[in-house]
Amino acid sequence: MSSTILYKFRSGTNFETLPLPGTSARLFDIKRAIVRAKKLDSSSSNTSLEFDLAIQNASTNETYDDESMILPRGTRVVVRRVAAERGRGILSRMAQPGGGMPMGGGG
Repeated sequence: MSSTILYKFRSGTNFETLPLPGTSARLFDIKRAIVRAKKLDSSSSNTSLEFDLAIQNASTNETYDDESMILPRGTRVVVRRVAAERGRGILSRMAQPGGGMPMGGGG
């Protein structure tokens, strides 16, 4: 079964569908899928333009900060592109082995 997250950029007017496998998805996977769907990874091969995506629930205005958080299908989110420190942007994290998410416990 696949899940669909509905997203739009803050400046957008309509929500777009983001199909993902399973019935829920990690926030990091949603960010990665948005980057790929909007081709934000190919618009700048230059890593000096570091950015991240800030994700907020469209209904409750709750900001999602924990990238390991699981969002259920049907969630509607508003996306903002924000500046990030060098080496800490979403593209840098996507390029890391394991997809940018820590495996196991932190420490």
